[in-house]
Amino acid sequence: MVVVLRDITRLWELDRLKSEFVMTASHELRTPLTSIEMSVSLLQERAGERLEPSEQELLHVAQEEIVRLKHLVNELLDLTKIESGKIEMQVTDISASALLESAAEPFRAQAAERETELLLELGDDVPNVRCDPNKITWVITNLVGNALRYTKPGGHVWLSAERAGHWVHLYVRDDGAGIPYEKQAAIFGKFVQVEESGAPGGAGLGLAIAKEIVRAHRGHIWVESEPGKGSLIIIALPA
Repeated sequence: MVVVLRDITRLWELDRLKSEFVMTASHELRTPLTSIEMSVSLLQERAGERLEPSEQELLHVAQEEIVRLKHLVNELLDLTKIESGKIEMQVTDISASALLESAAEPFRAQAAERETELLLELGDDVPNVRCDPNKITWVITNLVGNALRYTKPGGHVWLSAERAGHWVHLYVRDDGAGIPYEKQAAIFGKFVQVEESGAPGGAGLGLAIAKEIVRAHRGHIWVESEPGKGSLIIIALPA
């Protein structure tokens, strides 16, 4: 047997400095982005009719990019707060069915528009989950949004839950494009995207935030997927 001990204090310090830099930079970007957004909105409102169609299109693109950047900044701030342990938790007991239903409801119209069936399979013997309902609902919502994005029209997305000893497993399953095997080990990392699907995505921070939120609940999250045959994301939370 060989035991190797390594002092990683320096690595932890570098990681802390990196997180603090990202938080500071993201915070400082919020004010100028808000100012730019207000300026572009005023231009669209007051001068939009006097502009050429190509100029109006440029303003529209600028508005969309500002929204995308603000969303990215907010995700970075959320991630650094969670990683630094500054996330506030309002833990309570809630039924698994209530979590899944509240996460699925905002996607009913989108699923119908994409001709994708959104199904809830709720058992009767599933115990309550010990969690912060708002944050876990956000996690499930992010997973459902990803599932719809990578599922073709005519496909299905299933939400379900079951007891697993002292845990409750929440499932988000789809029959979409699936995740390439070489990406599955890193899918919950920062800035990781499944580009092979051709579906438009964000900055690749959603699953990283989801993992940190689940870890803050002392839970686990992992993926099971076969390319071309869909994906299954499992969230394990204390019962």
